[in-house]
Amino acid sequence: MRSENHMFRIPVRPGFDRPDVEVLLDEGRVKVRRIDLAAGVRIPPCEMKEDVVFVVLSGRVAFSSESSTASVDAPGAVYIPGGDATRSMTAESPARVLAVLCRASDTPESAE
Repeated sequence: MRSENHMFRIPVRPGFDRPDVEVLLDEGRVKVRRIDLAAGVRIPPCEMKEDVVFVVLSGRVAFSSESSTASVDAPGAVYIPGGDATRSMTAESPARVLAVLCRASDTPESAE
């Protein structure tokens, strides 16, 4: 068996000024998205109530939440807790990110 270092290649096309997003899983309380970003592409601030873990698979991304910003290199991750936190991201180089969103339960757990 051969071991290889797999690098993700991000398609950078002329005019690629928006993220390329694909939902990989959306089941129950978990949603996973693959986000490809060309260098300089920004996802504008938005408010989310859910907890999110962003895993940087390739490149470098600056994540902002409220008044703090953290730059994360691959392989790396950042956790942003839910609530009314405003969050955004900007690719500092071509990047691929997995966003793992954990939704709150719609109904209280039943006690049995």
